[in-house]
Formats: sequence, C-alpha cells, structure tokens
Amino acid sequence: MSFSERLSPPHAMDALTQRAIGPAVRLLCQVRLVVLAFALVLALLDGAGWLGVFLVVLAAPFSFVPALNWDTRGRFYARNGILLAGDTAVAVVALLPLAGSPLMAVYAAATAALWGLFAGLRLALVMAAPLCLYQLTGYDGGWRGLVTGLAGTVLTIVMTWTGTHLGRRLRRQAVQSAELAAARADQAALAERLSLARDLHDTVAGDLAGLALAARGLAERLAREGAAAETVAVARGLGIAVRTAHDHTRRALGELRDDPDGLAASLADTARRWTERTGVATTVDVDPETDGTAGPHRARHARAVVTELLENVRKHARASRVEVAVSVRDGVVRVRVADDGVGLGAGLGAGAAGRGPGGGRAPGGGRYGMRGVRERAQLCGGDATWEPGPGGGTVVTVVLPAEPARALREVA
Repeated sequence: MSFSERLSPPHAMDALTQRAIGPAVRLLCQVRLVVLAFALVLALLDGAGWLGVFLVVLAAPFSFVPALNWDTRGRFYARNGILLAGDTAVAVVALLPLAGSPLMAVYAAATAALWGLFAGLRLALVMAAPLCLYQLTGYDGGWRGLVTGLAGTVLTIVMTWTGTHLGRRLRRQAVQSAELAAARADQAALAERLSLARDLHDTVAGDLAGLALAARGLAERLAREGAAAETVAVARGLGIAVRTAHDHTRRALGELRDDPDGLAASLADTARRWTERTGVATTVDVDPETDGTAGPHRARHARAVVTELLENVRKHARASRVEVAVSVRDGVVRVRVADDGVGLGAGLGAGAAGRGPGGGRAPGGGRYGMRGVRERAQLCGGDATWEPGPGGGTVVTVVLPAEPARALREVA
C-alpha cells in the first residue's frame, strides 16, 4: 500500500457530499485565512520575523485554494493523500508564528474541524495529533501555559468530532432535499403519465380497436364476395398492422401506469406476451427484494428497459431463447437480459461489432435502442453494458442504483 493510499479517506467522497459540505469547508478555510492574516501582522511586527512571514505565505494556499474551487475540485482534495499529508505538515508549521498566542488554538480548532468534515473521524484525529502535541509545548512554561495547552488540545479534539458530525448532518440534509425533489418530480410525472394514459385509452386505443374490427370485417367480406386474392391479402395485412399498432399502444399504457402487483409480476406478464408474439422462449427470475429496493421510479425504468431489450432481440438477435434476471446487491438493482442469438454486430457491417443490438443507428454513432436503454440507466445514476455471451449471443446488464429514500436510510 502506498503512502498516498494509507492517508486517503476510507470512503470516496461522492458529488452529493462535496456539494453538501462545501459552504462549511469554505467558512473554515476563511477562518484559517483570517488567523494567518493576524499571524502575518505579528511576524511583520517582529524585527526578526521573516521566517514567520515565509511560513504564513507557505500555509495560505492550503486554505485559499480549497475555498476558491471546492465545488469543482473538492473530491480530488479529499482523497489525495499527498495533499492531506501536506496540509497536516503545513498546519503544524503555521502554528510556529502563533506560538504563545490564543490564535494558535483557533487555527488548530478550525483545521481539525475542516479535516473532520471530509476525512472522517479516525483519519482526522490522526492528522490532528501533531497539532495537539505542539499546543502542549507551544505556550510559556508554568501552570498557566500547561492549562492553556491542554485547553487548546481538548478544543482541537472536540472540533474534530464536531466537524465529522457536521459533515454527516449536512449530507443527511442534502439527501433529504434530493429525496423531496425526486418525490415531487415523481408525483408530477405520475400525474402526467396518468393523464396521458387516460387520453390514449379514450382516443387512440379505442380507435385502433375499432379499426382492427373493421379491417377484419372488410377482409372477410372481400373473401366472401370473391375479390381478387391480392385485394384480400392487402385487407388482411391492413388488419394485422392495425392490431400490431393496438398491441403497441396497450403496452405503452401498461408502462404509463404503475403495476400494483410489483415488478416481478409485471416482468413475467411482459415476457409472456412477448413470447406469445415471437415464439421465443423466455424465462424471468426476479429477486424477491427487488420491489423493496427499486421503488416505484426505478421499477418503471426497469420495466421499460426489459421491454426495449426484448424488442431489440426480436428485431436483431434471431434468438431461440432469452433469459431475464433482476437481482439486488448492495442496494443496487441489476437487470440482466441474455439471448442465444447471432451476437454483437452481426449483419451490421464493418465496425458495428460491440455497439450492441439496438434499433437503428443513431446520429454520431451508436443506435437508438442501445442509447435509449443507456439514457434510462444514466437517468437513475447507473449505466448499461453490452457484452458477448459465453456461449454466443448477447448479454446486456443495466445497473440502477437505489432511489434517494433508500440512500438516506443507508447514510442514517
């Protein structure tokens, strides 16, 4: 293990934590800069204080730079062991011009709280240990100096714990805000979907059902009256096309409305209807914990992903068997669709291999089906991958992380 790895925080900081603790990080960095400004004045007033001026100038960037660009570079600062070690060394050095001054305890406390925000309690305590040791010896001798040093040490330790606790609270609040925003967005989207579903059911679906009956009746009448075979074939083809459009509309209605029976029942029904249309054998295996982990928002995306992937298999794979598996691991929903078809890139021409069985080439590379699945996954904070199957065919894996409400419980 490298020196940098040993000093890195035990958990990588995510973007949500970086944004949540940003204001507190900037405030503590500004406190350190104010103390350094006083240290600079003290060093300039000291006739032999040029070393102090140099030390203050050396320490200033470690507060000024994070305060300036934490929002864009915060995660890099928090997980870079070399920078953390440098800040630890410079923090001790910055105490030298403040030796014997109460400002030393202020700078040490602000520094310890800053480390606690993004490094975690254990690592922050290790980093703060040199600050505590220096304060025990940085004041004048006697009982007063000893008591002042002990008070500064205790304050540093308390501020380390305070910074860690504050960081956790800020992240919880950020997760709660994200959960509330997601809930409001889901409610608005649900209302819009239900309205659209009602409109489709009352207009398009009903009209297509009527057209399908009319087309079938027309074909039967033409056959009875002895019309030309080509005319009868056209009428029957028209009826098939209308029935197909009606089936697609019904599937869209199913996606627009939440399934009260859960994801497992919904996917089983989707696979059954798809098998009836295509004749391709399909198996569905859904982890019982999926509904509790996925939540309604992720479940809708999972249903849409499986539907799109099955359609891609029908259009391109020429498969005889498809396996659909939905599992849960570490709070993440994984959708896996595997077929025994022709595999990636077959029949697409040179350079197409590896782009997956999508539905038509999209502008700028890739294809619409593949891009649609990946966009759904990325909308949930996940991703999708296409790989050759071990025995041929294609394996598509879509990762859907937990919704904000589940993430909040994990943080708490």
